[in-house]
Amino acid sequence: MFRQIVKFRQLQTLDAVKSNVDSVSFQGRRSTVFRTYKAGINIEWNPPPALPCYHPDKSGDKSTLPELDKTRLTLQFSRAPKVDQILRDENIPDKVKKLSTLEYAPRSKQIQVLKDDTMSSVRRHLLDTASLEATIAALTISIRNQQGYLKDHRTNTNTRVSCKEDIERRKSLLKHLRKYDYKRFEWLLEKLDLVYHPLPNPIVPVTRKGSLMRLTTVYCDKIRNERLEAYKKELQAQKDNFLKEKAETEKWIEEEERKLGLRS
Repeated sequence: MFRQIVKFRQLQTLDAVKSNVDSVSFQGRRSTVFRTYKAGINIEWNPPPALPCYHPDKSGDKSTLPELDKTRLTLQFSRAPKVDQILRDENIPDKVKKLSTLEYAPRSKQIQVLKDDTMSSVRRHLLDTASLEATIAALTISIRNQQGYLKDHRTNTNTRVSCKEDIERRKSLLKHLRKYDYKRFEWLLEKLDLVYHPLPNPIVPVTRKGSLMRLTTVYCDKIRNERLEAYKKELQAQKDNFLKEKAETEKWIEEEERKLGLRS
């Protein structure tokens, strides 16, 4: 008797959900139903790609490091007094002169020159090195240098952590500048080719269930609009016949009223 009752319940469950159920499994008196969409409904959700914290799309860097002229002097030599006279001296060999340029300088010296060039385009005065604009510009060059290095060395933990810390610090400074001087904030973003991504309020996590619910709503709205548009075209096509039938009906009503003496 018990087995017959269980089998009857299984048949009832299958009949009730066979239109939109993919598979059903039973464990004693309990049943687990795995629901899916019907075959004709094309709703598919792909999770967003997992980007690392240092990725340019996540940090807001729209461009990479600018091209550097290797024939320029290093920052230390360019600030030295009478350096032009020394380099014009014919007694100094060309190979010795090249030692003072960026061609044989290490990567850190080249980044120093790029930082100085970028800071000179946004700083407030000649000796400005600590304002918000100058600090953000220096951090931007450092971040882009580390991003370029991490493309080929993803397992370098120290560089990855340092890049993440610089991104968070720059974001904090941009948030402060945005709060107190919005015009300068917009100008700085345009100068450095940056995109600022503020944190959403409230923070809504991306889940499969929530995304499918929104996609289903969009799909239903699309079907509703398509059917309303089709019904509107159908009514528009019947408009001439309806007006003709309406005129004939009004004419017949008028004749009947005259026969009954309701109209003169």
